[in-house]
Amino acid sequence: MSNRYIFICDDSLEGIFSGVYTAWEARVGHENVELRTWEPENLELFCEYIHVDTEMEKAEKVLRTMKSRLGEEITECICFSACSRDKDKGTAIYRTLVDCLSRSGASYGKKRLENRKNPWVRKVLELHRNVWNEYHHYLGFLRFRQIRDRILFSVITPVNDVLLLFQEHFGDRFSGEYWIIYDEKRKKALLHEPHHPCVVYAGNMDVLERLQAERDMEEDFEELFRGFCTHISIAERENMHLQQQNLPLRFRAHMVEFDKN
Repeated sequence: MSNRYIFICDDSLEGIFSGVYTAWEARVGHENVELRTWEPENLELFCEYIHVDTEMEKAEKVLRTMKSRLGEEITECICFSACSRDKDKGTAIYRTLVDCLSRSGASYGKKRLENRKNPWVRKVLELHRNVWNEYHHYLGFLRFRQIRDRILFSVITPVNDVLLLFQEHFGDRFSGEYWIIYDEKRKKALLHEPHHPCVVYAGNMDVLERLQAERDMEEDFEELFRGFCTHISIAERENMHLQQQNLPLRFRAHMVEFDKN
């Protein structure tokens, strides 16, 4: 009976890729490997637990390999899946990469995830779809407000850890602005300085909590916008069920047009 090897890594893109690199290099048999982003409450029999430190060099090697051998489509799918809240995402990503990179895998040499007979490939596709849908929603529903020093500030409470995915879109769209996207649920923020790369801050959140409570410097314009949204609405044509389908309630907490204050 073969032992199972459970590699425990940080719940981050860099952590998961470091875990993939370490588990692959261990050469203990891909079928015996599990990659977890959480500590077990109880230890299991016939299992060896290996804690993996996050190393940027290892993570970058995995990312370069995916881009060069698997292409942009699979790489994006894997990266989005790594942002999911699903507890089995680490193992799903590892087994999918085995299917794509191992000569014995049905997806070897292909540039698309088409092997739906593999349950782990199906899992990654499902995770990618779920994370992408939430990310796509936030591109339309995320609202910035201007606070002191002309800083644009936004608060989100996503189900999945999508914060890092915003760096390319808003970094390009607001390249010359100071802006902050604060993940209130995970207590971390994406910070941007004009014409500089974004950074993720997960330290002391007291400053960000105070910024969140600050009075908006453009409060009068927000009131005008709320009035505009109210006046263009046609009461006879309101369809609350359809409205909630297109704009779920969980996205509205930090949207100015639904702020009654």
